[in-house]
Amino acid sequence: MKFNFFIIGLGQIGCSLALALRKSKVATRIYGKDMQFKKVYSQVLDEYLSDIEAGVKQSDIIILATPIKEIQQLVTEIAPILEEKKILLDTGSTKGEIIREMKKYPKKILIGGHPMAGTVRAGEKSWQADLFSGKPFFLCFPHHYSKQGKPVIEKIIKKIGAAPVEIEPAHHDFLAAVTSHLPYIISLVLFSIYLKHHGRDRIIDYFISTGFLGSTRLALTPSRVGSDIILTNKDNIIKNINKVIGELNKFRDKIEKKEIFRIIEPINSEAEKRRKMYENAVF
Repeated sequence: MKFNFFIIGLGQIGCSLALALRKSKVATRIYGKDMQFKKVYSQVLDEYLSDIEAGVKQSDIIILATPIKEIQQLVTEIAPILEEKKILLDTGSTKGEIIREMKKYPKKILIGGHPMAGTVRAGEKSWQADLFSGKPFFLCFPHHYSKQGKPVIEKIIKKIGAAPVEIEPAHHDFLAAVTSHLPYIISLVLFSIYLKHHGRDRIIDYFISTGFLGSTRLALTPSRVGSDIILTNKDNIIKNINKVIGELNKFRDKIEKKEIFRIIEPINSEAEKRRKMYENAVF
């Protein structure tokens, strides 16, 4: 079975989804919309539609791939005009506030989604048909009626090479804070410290290598995207920031007492788990 798709938000996720849907042959036509038209969108779309209502009417599945706050606004705009059997899916990195908005429309097929995929590349270089291959694609259902769309969406997710994983929004946001959002905050902090040193001593650039580059990769996240993530998952993020502060204090105390081995060694004893993350990945 093939579907008409309307993708709102033509960044890395939106355009990569368009390419993946075309490659997997589940799309009859792919429509798209962004803040403004760009000729390059013709590489991934059958047609660019500036009118949201027209896109919704011509499509079976509407995908929201914008920053989170905009997703919330789009849900309120699209849900009232969403016809029976049509599906609205979002791809936001936090789910609590989006699902809360979706719950206001109990007779619409609205599904919260989050593909755990992305790269540091920007622009059209970041568009990849295989971006979702082997990656989990989390799904949250705001109400029972939404589950009417579950078989179709799960089938499409599998077709693009990802693995659908159903999860409660609160559980999703709690775990995402630990594995994704907290690392983003730490990445910003590290890069901020670098900038302060760089202003005084530019020789620091000669010391930049893979360790620092890897640790600050997430600092490249667009500020609008990052700020929406933080503000819509702030409670979980703040709790984990406090945990990090506590752990850093422990490290500082052990360093002052020249007992750092006592805190490093137990962590290193579990290092094999880190090495096997990729080898034993479920997806």
